[in-house]
Amino acid sequence: MNPTSKRTPSALSWARLALRIARRDALRAKGRSALVLAMIALPVLGVAGADVVYRSAQLDPGERAARVMGTADALISFPTPGSAVQQAPFADDGTRYVPSGANQAPTPEVAKSLSTDPATLITGLLPTGSRLVPASPGPEASASSRDGLFATATGEADLTGSLWSGRINLVRGHAPNAPFQVAVTQDFLNQSGLSLGSTTTLKGLEKQPYTLTAVVEYPGDLSKVALIGRPGEVIAPLRDAHPTPQDYAAAVAEPGNKIDVPAWLVQLPAGDTLDWNKVQEFNRYGYTVTSRGVALNPPPRSAVPYYRFQFTLPGTGFTAVVVATVAGMALLETALLAGPAFAVGARRSRRQLALLAAAGGDRRHVGAVVLGAGAVLGAIGAAAGVLLGVGLVAVLRSWFEQTAGSRFGHFALHPLDLLAIAVVGLVTALLAAVLPAVQAARQDVVQSLRGATTVKPAGRRITLLGVLMVVAGAAMALLGASIGQSNQLVLGSYDARTLAVFGGSVTAELGLLLCTPMLVSLLGRLARHLPLGPRLALRDSARHRGRTAPAVAAMMAAVAGAVAVGVYTTSSDAQAKAEYRASAPSGAVTLTLTTDNPTVPRMRTAVEEQLPGLGQRADISQVTYPFCDQCSSDVTFKPNAPGQQDRTLARTLAGDATALHNLFGLHDPAAEAALAAGKAVVFDPGYVKDGKVTLVLRGAISAPVQPGQAVQPSEHEVSLDALLIDNPVDAAYGTGLVSPGTVEQLHLRLRSAKSVWLPAAAPTQKDQQRATAAVNGINASAELDVERGFQSTSDLVTLALTGFAILVVLGAAGIATGLAAADSRPDQATLAAVGAPPRIRRTLAGLQCGLIAVVGAALGTLSGYVPAVALRRARDLAYSGGVHTPIITPWSLILLIVLVLPLAAGLVAAATTSSRIPLSRRAT
Repeated sequence: MNPTSKRTPSALSWARLALRIARRDALRAKGRSALVLAMIALPVLGVAGADVVYRSAQLDPGERAARVMGTADALISFPTPGSAVQQAPFADDGTRYVPSGANQAPTPEVAKSLSTDPATLITGLLPTGSRLVPASPGPEASASSRDGLFATATGEADLTGSLWSGRINLVRGHAPNAPFQVAVTQDFLNQSGLSLGSTTTLKGLEKQPYTLTAVVEYPGDLSKVALIGRPGEVIAPLRDAHPTPQDYAAAVAEPGNKIDVPAWLVQLPAGDTLDWNKVQEFNRYGYTVTSRGVALNPPPRSAVPYYRFQFTLPGTGFTAVVVATVAGMALLETALLAGPAFAVGARRSRRQLALLAAAGGDRRHVGAVVLGAGAVLGAIGAAAGVLLGVGLVAVLRSWFEQTAGSRFGHFALHPLDLLAIAVVGLVTALLAAVLPAVQAARQDVVQSLRGATTVKPAGRRITLLGVLMVVAGAAMALLGASIGQSNQLVLGSYDARTLAVFGGSVTAELGLLLCTPMLVSLLGRLARHLPLGPRLALRDSARHRGRTAPAVAAMMAAVAGAVAVGVYTTSSDAQAKAEYRASAPSGAVTLTLTTDNPTVPRMRTAVEEQLPGLGQRADISQVTYPFCDQCSSDVTFKPNAPGQQDRTLARTLAGDATALHNLFGLHDPAAEAALAAGKAVVFDPGYVKDGKVTLVLRGAISAPVQPGQAVQPSEHEVSLDALLIDNPVDAAYGTGLVSPGTVEQLHLRLRSAKSVWLPAAAPTQKDQQRATAAVNGINASAELDVERGFQSTSDLVTLALTGFAILVVLGAAGIATGLAAADSRPDQATLAAVGAPPRIRRTLAGLQCGLIAVVGAALGTLSGYVPAVALRRARDLAYSGGVHTPIITPWSLILLIVLVLPLAAGLVAAATTSSRIPLSRRAT
């Protein structure tokens, strides 16, 4: 072979050359390279960290068993006597009761469970030598604090051994080993203001102080407020102080009763285990069993009867729609954010790329150099993001656990997951470099060597395609969110609804991106109507659409995310606020009384002493109908339409004009006069007809209550003149009010229901806690509440997303402004040569930056509405049966992003740009 013959370089050699050029260019432009690395590494860091947190929070069967039963072999519970049960291998995953038929006798196992002491029956079913340790939770109690009383869970456990380890862990101090020593959780100490060595008392057991000797935690519930005593020193005394019904089965059947389910930890003899057949035997007696042996060796799904009757809960699949949409939009945003940085690199390397083409390289080779920059920086950024994400989770592990409210099972690193995340980061970088690579490959070699630029008109076909994509994407997202089944998988683990919302949102955003060059070109046509500075800025942006479009796209992506979250959270917040039902006007202090006894005046006085400055008190009573000597019923208002009545709200209340002020927030002389005249003041038009309201008096409906006593008719109706104040807000506090004098004239009775104060400012939480302690010290059944109104939960999220959008918009606008300044140096030199003032450079920089920010923010606002509305519709279908809830626009956020932010970006660009115009030799 002739050694002088020309050889064509292979694709591999060109790839190595492109990567080498990209690496050297990255080292030469360290600032730009650091920016690209940060843009790629930060999302990868977030996803990698989230994966490690998610995987670490997933407990393996052994870890989960430890959370349930400590080091024991099983946990047995007796949730509902009188019924067999079916359960999942872990009883917490699901239990289904199997009641006997209406005319069928209970099974022998169920009958035996009802007639035999539970501990005796369990011992008989377990292997000989097994040990039972009671593990029932104690009743909720009120414990004393430095400021008063607060609610706490209670329990009993011998923490000196290792049986409870994994279920209850000792954090510091020493396990209770002497009478009336207790362990408490950290949140107990936080709420009480106490410390180890202090003493506390429980309501009903005030004469017996408990000494705090240890801090413990529930690994699965780190925020739990609990007090753990030694066996026999807490639960039994509390139940003696606050007795419950003796008949457990009857107590469970009674609606509203909160019953602690009996439970036992089981220690089996060495070598024994409870298999799935034994668990099912316990199920036939009505007991649920979580066995360590079954957890570690679960039965096949076909052998679990419980799984045959599973059903889909409302909302299933909605979380997947949200996660997929947010993740997909974040990936697209990353690509668009990195795009301007690669465009900067390609523009700065324009002459170098032109020399490469002049030396024999074709368009593929020129584009490969720009793509090589994406590969080099993408690989480094992805690897750095994964390593930093893992390291960040390791450093902040305790914070993540406290925030989530549970400990990790173990620090889980799944190599395939992390590799896939790194690959996605690399692919994202390559996608971000595609458009700059195509633009660089298409540049004119001669013009690039001369330093000149060529301007091509915006493609109409591309713009038309963009418009079609916007329409199709919006329709796909909005319609797809309302159709299909959330549990029917279409592609992998994604259902049709998820794919429709995600695909439609991305398609619409890409469509707006394709429309950006034409929009910028159209804005350039307005330049001739503007003064010199704005005219030059508009024309320069329109002429160099290759650098303007990526910057606009980056800002559009960031603003779209902020607007989407803002619209979604604002709409959700508005819906929650509309559904919120206040019990009294905002700031009102309400003392609710469950019994009418001589302690009521003392409780009222205690509240006023602990909370000075409450103002005038309103005493509200419930009107009752005495249908026999020892019995009465609540009087209610009768609605005009059948089925309208809510007996809780429609109860007839009695009070004077102060009750109108404090409970209903009403200061109306006409209403006060009507009340004094014996009329009822009603706030719901559904209860008033022809100026009258009807009171319903219900009496006995069966045999006489006492021997020899006649039974009154089951229901009476009494008509009363009424004044209608049509106010839905007041109707939420109560349907209406009558005066005590009217009640006396109707021969009815009053029972103290509540006292209400309406101070100028609501008491603090600490003041409320102190007053609650004073009230409960007099009567344990009374409740003291402060109406604090609806508490929004979306402000923090919206603020965080707005802050992120501000940073990205300013950063992307700064990149575009810097690139524009570099590209327009010949024009600036010409301006200086013809006598332009120095401030013209600052003016151009500020106006160009503001223009890019305005266009990007406007397009991002439009783009953000698509996923927001689609996700709201998906939520409506998942939780509200398809009933559409309103879409609320966060106008303050929109104005901030579309108007204030571009103005700020322009001012920052103008302030940070040098006013000195560089004079240089012009290329000819």
